[in-house]
Amino acid sequence: MSLSLRNELLRRLLVPMCAVLLVSGVLSYVLASGFSRASYDHSLLEAARDVAEQVKVVDKVASIDLPRAAIEMLEADGEDHVHYQVVSRRLGTIAGDAALPLPLLDEPGDAPVFYDSRMHGDAVRVVSLPVVGLATDDKLTVRVAETRHKREAMTDDIVMATVVPQLLLIVLAALAIWGGVRAGLSPLERLARTVDSRARDDQTQLPVDDVPREAKPLIDAFNGLLVRLGVVLDAQQRFIADAAHQLRTPLAALKVQLERALRERDPELHQQALQQVVESVERSARLSNQLLLLARAEPGVSSRHFARLDLRQLAFDVGSLWVPRALQGGRDLGFAGAETPVWVDGDAVLLGELINNLLDNALRYGGTLITLRVEDGVAPLLVVEDNGAGIPESERERVFERFHRVPGSDGGGSGLGLAIVREIALNHGARVILESPKGGGTRVTLCFPPTPGQS
Repeated sequence: MSLSLRNELLRRLLVPMCAVLLVSGVLSYVLASGFSRASYDHSLLEAARDVAEQVKVVDKVASIDLPRAAIEMLEADGEDHVHYQVVSRRLGTIAGDAALPLPLLDEPGDAPVFYDSRMHGDAVRVVSLPVVGLATDDKLTVRVAETRHKREAMTDDIVMATVVPQLLLIVLAALAIWGGVRAGLSPLERLARTVDSRARDDQTQLPVDDVPREAKPLIDAFNGLLVRLGVVLDAQQRFIADAAHQLRTPLAALKVQLERALRERDPELHQQALQQVVESVERSARLSNQLLLLARAEPGVSSRHFARLDLRQLAFDVGSLWVPRALQGGRDLGFAGAETPVWVDGDAVLLGELINNLLDNALRYGGTLITLRVEDGVAPLLVVEDNGAGIPESERERVFERFHRVPGSDGGGSGLGLAIVREIALNHGARVILESPKGGGTRVTLCFPPTPGQS
């Protein structure tokens, strides 16, 4: 299931706000209930004290005579019912409502005690107040009970007065957040529409001026991907163009040679025609392999899964494979250089092909003495040197171009060998130096970057 950034932002912003509203509502109710209880408990205590002041002791006998006006004032309430009771430890209830509920716990000392209970089916709040200062050893207690209607109404009013505005603020804040998130994401939506409307070959960089700062790393990464994709597409186009240009002629020649071989009735001429077909197939196969290798060696195209490898051992192993061909052609192919491992970071397959191309060029166009050498030092060196005719100074840059061959050279090459060498070298961060030694010939030197940790 795809994740919506807008929904995720709204969820992360609105859920905490709703939680705040819930907590605020609970706190408002608790505080309002406490305030209401304190306010009405104070009034209830004052009523109990008024009743206690009317208690008298006559001949050591407690009595109370509340005037009718005092009783009417005590009970004068349009919402709540007020009940009172005066209790003597010896005489029991001496005034008021005998059904008034008692506290669950014993009444300590002379302090008033408040408690909740039920009376005649209604929830009531009761205060129990000991009467002190009377000339009697009897214990007198005044209890006043009041139903809770006004208390609850007051609590509800306070909660509504605080929660409703908060709820309205939450709604307004939610609308503001929704609008802000929508406005904040609009540059990304415009960017998405821009990308969606692009042609498939459009590699123009995406703009970063009209996007949020937090989105710029994503845009920069996407633009970097476009650059790398452009390199791959350019390499693909070059490969297609090179393949179309270079394979057309060999394939046409191969077709002519096959037709000639089919028409030829003389066995000797037929055999010669078939031999030419074989040579053409070999040249076409080599050209195809070189084109594929060149496409793979393009900087930015290869996967660059480099590993630490011993350049000396790699050069020795690859060079050994060319000894039979060198002997067959009357050439002296030797190996020289360091006696200890020479470490570089690279792709063993690509570096092996680089050495193959250098040795192939040397055997095709060089002299009779060819040396493959690996040197250690601040920077590892790979050198292929021959004693041939050499390359004119005016051609030393052009020989690295694709399909360029030195005028007058033979050997049946494809003109891609040194181009492949340059591409592989660039892929490994190495420099290619082409020069002629004092005694003549050609020397190709690859200078690799220093390997960390190499002695």
